This record gives sequence, structure tokens and C-alpha cells, in this order.
Amino acid sequence: MVVELRGREPLLGGATLFGATLDLSDLTWLTPFDTVSLAAYAMRFSVRERSLDVIGPSDDRVRAYVDNTLLGEVLELPSGKRSPDEDPLVPLTHLRRPDEWDDRLEELWPAVRRRVGNYEVSRALFDVLGELIDNAVTHGRSDVGTFVCVQHYTGRTSQLPPGIWAGVADAGVGIPRHLRGNSEYAAIEDDQELIRLARRPWVTGTRDRRGWGLVEVFEAAAVTGGGELLIRSGRAEGRFLVRPGRPPWARYRALPRAAVGTSVHVRMDEPA
Repeated sequence: MVVELRGREPLLGGATLFGATLDLSDLTWLTPFDTVSLAAYAMRFSVRERSLDVIGPSDDRVRAYVDNTLLGEVLELPSGKRSPDEDPLVPLTHLRRPDEWDDRLEELWPAVRRRVGNYEVSRALFDVLGELIDNAVTHGRSDVGTFVCVQHYTGRTSQLPPGIWAGVADAGVGIPRHLRGNSEYAAIEDDQELIRLARRPWVTGTRDRRGWGLVEVFEAAAVTGGGELLIRSGRAEGRFLVRPGRPPWARYRALPRAAVGTSVHVRMDEPA
């Protein structure tokens, strides 16, 4: 089977692990969300010793992005010409241990703080990433670890407000399957409903703050003045617009096939 990626939402509809070819040749748009999702997808093939052939992108800008984010190394594509001026805030980073992000945080903070130029935004970004990574490591049970990537966008291409876009992904059990492990939610068949429930505090039913993380993600993502989150897991995704002091605007939908693990997109708009 061939998994073809193209357009402004290249990973729309998830992916299958029974394919043999990942075709990026017509890819016209790539974000940190797509970057981490592709990395987790490819790494899952690798650890399970399944063959995955990758056809690289034809578009020069997409190819430069693949090289700059280090996605090309994960996909084992021939290296191209990198553009130092377009280096991501956080290149594709593979985390295998729970404490590994803390080590990287100390290394990355000075450069991110300098390039973002706003302490509050920088702090909110790392709060969001820390919570998402903790959720992935604690609940995801991914045998390939967790991937992170962050980029700064001007908005010229997307026509969205300038700001920071981040992606976090694993290839684990996914949010719906994880929640069904709790007897309170085991009978819920609709993955959309389970993603909606995952936003509630204490949803896992524990008393040690487990299950609180997504609430804090939404709060931190709104600190800069507004933004967006997309959570894709199982056979559903939730899209949320966040604003300070307001409940998130939410929309859920079913996917035609199950996504691998959990992938999260975060857009944090620059303060006006």
C-alpha cells in the first residue's frame, strides 16, 4: 500500500501500518505537527522491523524544511541543502526517557528565549510542551518514545497570525484506548467523546493529579493572547480555539481510519 501525502493537511485521515511506501513527492505543506507524526509513524516501522520505503518531497521549500527540522534523518532520506536562517526553534527531538526533556530544556531554553524575545511566551511554550510530553510518557506506552518539534511562523504562507507552532507525537496506545482502561469509560465507543472527556480534570480518576495535564495545556496555550490546539488520536480529532479567560471553542470529528498513537498541534499567537 502507498500512503500519499499532499496539500495543506497532509496527514488528514491518519495512516496505516500495513503500507510499504510513504510518498512525500507531492507534499506542499508541512508543519511541526506533521513532522512529529511522520517521525513517530516511521519509527514504529523501524522498531517492529517492518519495511518502509520513503519517496522524498519534490518541492524545494518542503525539502529544505525536512532537512532543517532533521526529519530527513529519521526518514533516512539523502541529505539536502539546509538553510540556517530557517532553523526551527526546537528541531525534531526524539525523547526516550521521562527525564530526557528536563535535560534538553536546560540546553534549549537560552536560544529559544533569545529568538522568541518574550519571556512570558517562552515560558508558556515550555509549560505546554512539558505537560504534553509528560502525558505522552505517562499514559502513551509508546515503544518508539515521543517526538517534539517547534517552529516560529510569520504567517505569510498560512495567512494566520504570526506565532509559535509546536508538535508532540508518540506511537503509543492513544487517548481513547488509554481512557477505556478506566472502568468508568470502558463502555464509550465513540472516540470523539473520549477526546472531549480527556480535557476534563481528574478524568483518569486518580488522586495524584494524573489527568490534569490537558487542562493546564489549554491554560498555558492561551497565555499569549490566543491560539489553537488539535488533538488527533484513535478514530477522532478535536480542534480547539483558545482565548484568555474564555472556554475553548471546540469541534470534534471522526477520522476515516485510526491514527497512530497521539499527535498534538499547538499554535500560540504572538501578543498583539
